Amino acid sequence: MKLFLKSLFVGLIIFSFKVNAQTKNDLSKLSEARKLKEADYLYNMGSYYNAIPYYQSVYEKDNTNAYSVNQIAQSEFMVRDYKEGEKWFKTLVDIKSPEYPLALYYYGMMLKYNAKYDQAKVAFNNFIKTYLGEDAVKYKKLANAQIQGCDLAVQMIASPLKVRITHLGTTVNGPYTEYSPMPIGDSLLLFASLKSDTVIVAVNHKFKQYGEFYISQKNDTVYSQNTLYKDGPFNSDDSHTGNGSFSPDGKRFYFTRCNPDQTLKMICEIYSSDYQNGKWSEPAKLPEQVNAPGSTNTQPTIGTSKEGEVIYFVSDRANGTGGKDIWYVVRDKNNNYQPAKNLGKKINTGGDEVTPYYDNDDKILYYSSNGEVGMGGFDIFRSKGAEGKFENPENLGYPINSADDDMYFVLDKNKHGGYLVSNRPGTISVKSETCCDDIWRFDYIRKVYYVIKGNIYDQDNKNQPLVGASVALLMDNAEIASSTSRADSQFHFNVVPGKSFIIKANKDGYFAGTSNAVSVVKKENNDTLYANVYLKKIPQNVGIRIANIYYDFNQAGLRPESKTGLDSLYQIMVDNPSLILEIGSHTDSKGTHDYNVKLSTARAQSVVDYLLSKGIPQARLTTKGYAETEPIAPNTINGKDNPEGRQLNRRTEFKIVGTIPNTEIIYQKGNPNFNPNENSQSDAPKFFQINKESSDSTQAH
Repeated sequence: MKLFLKSLFVGLIIFSFKVNAQTKNDLSKLSEARKLKEADYLYNMGSYYNAIPYYQSVYEKDNTNAYSVNQIAQSEFMVRDYKEGEKWFKTLVDIKSPEYPLALYYYGMMLKYNAKYDQAKVAFNNFIKTYLGEDAVKYKKLANAQIQGCDLAVQMIASPLKVRITHLGTTVNGPYTEYSPMPIGDSLLLFASLKSDTVIVAVNHKFKQYGEFYISQKNDTVYSQNTLYKDGPFNSDDSHTGNGSFSPDGKRFYFTRCNPDQTLKMICEIYSSDYQNGKWSEPAKLPEQVNAPGSTNTQPTIGTSKEGEVIYFVSDRANGTGGKDIWYVVRDKNNNYQPAKNLGKKINTGGDEVTPYYDNDDKILYYSSNGEVGMGGFDIFRSKGAEGKFENPENLGYPINSADDDMYFVLDKNKHGGYLVSNRPGTISVKSETCCDDIWRFDYIRKVYYVIKGNIYDQDNKNQPLVGASVALLMDNAEIASSTSRADSQFHFNVVPGKSFIIKANKDGYFAGTSNAVSVVKKENNDTLYANVYLKKIPQNVGIRIANIYYDFNQAGLRPESKTGLDSLYQIMVDNPSLILEIGSHTDSKGTHDYNVKLSTARAQSVVDYLLSKGIPQARLTTKGYAETEPIAPNTINGKDNPEGRQLNRRTEFKIVGTIPNTEIIYQKGNPNFNPNENSQSDAPKFFQINKESSDSTQAH
């Protein structure tokens, strides 16, 4: 059975046994007075779970016994079985005993913890109308704060954060309680856990099992089976150890050791250890500025200032604002400790503020409070500032917060996610779905941008981008987006991962240009890829040979293998719609000039006919038969025939003889619904501002 160790991360419940505790079968042998005596003893020892059967046995004999019902209800509340608590407080309300006028208030609390916000508001409003006790002002203020919390919860649930919450499973969470998660680098999770498969017994205020530090290896979303942390001398054989926090430079480790006092109140003290010569030093208890005598001091988190390290921690010492407050002490560069200071009423309330975590990079304090307006018991808040100067807190919202207790918020180094501790449904539990604390992972569902940027350049002048070029983003040979190049900025296209893209550009006076294919790989963070395009100026009246254009001897018709080369020419025409070409054919010197003119002209026309058949307009094509007049190799050498030279002279060339101004490539259009951010969601989480005037209250429990 998983039981809940309610230390200063919520307050301690010790599931201690009397040596002579009765079994259920023995209860029938006890008188009602003896049952109540045994039950009250267990209750006063904090053994609420074990007290419940005694009180229930009394109730079964007398269902009008309001005392036994109240004790059952309060016990269920203390062990955080909110469903049972709701049932028993409703029973107490229905009994209408004048001895328990707060029953309706607590019934409303149970409804709220069970996320029945509308019903909870009805209960709180009825309580406000009917409660006449001497402390009516106090409790009506509390009830109004709970009503505000119900309204806030409904608002936050209707507008949830884009965040994924994941239970870490049994490799991290065990059958008792886990707390104080702290990521180390990208792949390790340090945390504390109280490991036991049975109810933990306190004998003479000592335990047989203690909370200790454990570590788990993180591989993507999988966590290895936890193992006892042995890289430092932190764990103790006779104290609960936990609440670890590293200094920003990683060279000092702060943590707590806790034990119950004679009243079974858990007393914690803060220790530190330095990393020296490749190992951690023996822990030393911090001085009285931090560990004030007569108080409990726990949950350190470390920031920095010009003076040195700033230790933020939780304490119930005198001169606070309520129950447990967040304080700070400056440890200067000479390792001297300044007096402790309270963070003040912007942070601390009449309730409890616990589990602080300070983000030193962004100067933001995260912490949990049950004194602020919230949707559950402890909600997680954030406030920007440092030392004693903080802004009004903001509620982190749903589902970071729930109807239950949410604490120990901590961020990964990249701020994209982190960990929290909660007793929300889904924890490993047998007693009830909300009795116990587990570590949960949260990941913000962020908008990850993928961008292709670049410039268009003259191939012969790469120092200055070309202005006014038409730029197209192609995916699967279809245009997805377009732009125009500028001198003062790069072209910029949003794209999606898992696809390949090509940038094509054209500009009057230049051949069209194409980038290499850009494959976009899914990343965790924003990714910018670069693809420049280089355009070559269009020459005028310069012949460019088309390779591998073949004709049969003394024939003008194209041979089939010639079409590969002509398809390249066709693509040039498609990619450069402004070009006007002269298709010129040449022969060797055999035959008469007139014959060769007719043959070369017919051969040029066969090329034009092929291009016309593929859709190139006639206005962009002219023919010219040059016959044998422009050889590029000798037809004879020393009066002897030169077959190789003659073969080179039997050629077809194109010559750019003009351009059509302001002509752009028309690409097939891609999916008009293409959305480069279709798999992304909002970047920034929204937070809910707290009105301190209406929320500074004392929690009734």
